[in-house]
Amino acid sequence: MINRFEVPALIEDALPQLGKALHQFPAIFHIYETVQCLHNFLLQQLRNRNYDLLEKSLRLTGRLYDRGNPQVRQAVADIILPGLSREILPDNMSQIKLYSLIPASLYNQFMQLHLNINHQ
Repeated sequence: MINRFEVPALIEDALPQLGKALHQFPAIFHIYETVQCLHNFLLQQLRNRNYDLLEKSLRLTGRLYDRGNPQVRQAVADIILPGLSREILPDNMSQIKLYSLIPASLYNQFMQLHLNINHQ
């Protein structure tokens, strides 16, 4: 199982662009700040329509969720899923593309949040 101390290194290995951001605070002690950093990067890639990096980031997110201990899984569920669910996409193609990239293990939770948020 992946614990909170391993998450920053896994993120930095998969997404070297986040190295500087992860070193701004002692990331190993702040799982929510670390996952927030990944979340911000995900949203930036989505907004820029950089689907290759978005896919890579979402695969990492799925791996963290699938293999993470309860604390890591909770951080992903509390930060990344609601943030992605709230994101207003400019067109149907962007929406379809995002839906196709959500990892299978997170898809049902994502859709449930998305429907709840957008039907209030």
